[in-house]
Amino acid sequence: MVDEADKVDKAIDNSANSPVRDLFLLSALWMPLGFFFWFKVSTLLVLPVARLSAWLLEKSLGDQFYGLVQNSYLLEIATNIPLNEKVQGRLAALSFDVNPMIYGYGIPVLFGLILATPGSWKKRSADLLGGYLILVMLQTWGVFWEVQKSLKFTFPGTAATAATASDLSPTLIALCYQMGYLILPAVVPIAWWILRNRIFLEQQVLDRNKFF
Repeated sequence: MVDEADKVDKAIDNSANSPVRDLFLLSALWMPLGFFFWFKVSTLLVLPVARLSAWLLEKSLGDQFYGLVQNSYLLEIATNIPLNEKVQGRLAALSFDVNPMIYGYGIPVLFGLILATPGSWKKRSADLLGGYLILVMLQTWGVFWEVQKSLKFTFPGTAATAATASDLSPTLIALCYQMGYLILPAVVPIAWWILRNRIFLEQQVLDRNKFF
């Protein structure tokens, strides 16, 4: 009984002085600063997303795609798809905005985790750059599938039937959009951080000898 009590006391003491707990507290303090800078430089951070999305949409939609214009952090998708109704007495083509920021909130989260994790500034910089590049791909994924979702499910009632002429399966569009909107933005940044700090986490979390 004495040994069991000693083990419990030791576990409580270790958890109270856990570096992992301190890491998450420190990362929570860094995150507001990360969100501030993320929003302040959002126009620059979204720039590669705009370029990649425009290229993918041109390849996917062909003649239906007219162009992509970046307005601050918003992306205006312009198409050659005529609307069913005239706008101010004129023929008009379908255009709509996409907000890539909703797929990139992992950037400030990753910023907080990386700056709170022990390591050299060289490693932290490499982790931030690698994480940002991955999240650019993730945001591009979100923008691409949101456009496909909008053309397939949102606008067929207001635009010409060409808006539904995509060769992609509706099930595939719905699945990829849901993944890009609900799952990937939350999972990918944490997975990248864990991958880059595996040794630290093994030492501090998975080493059960510290607690028993």
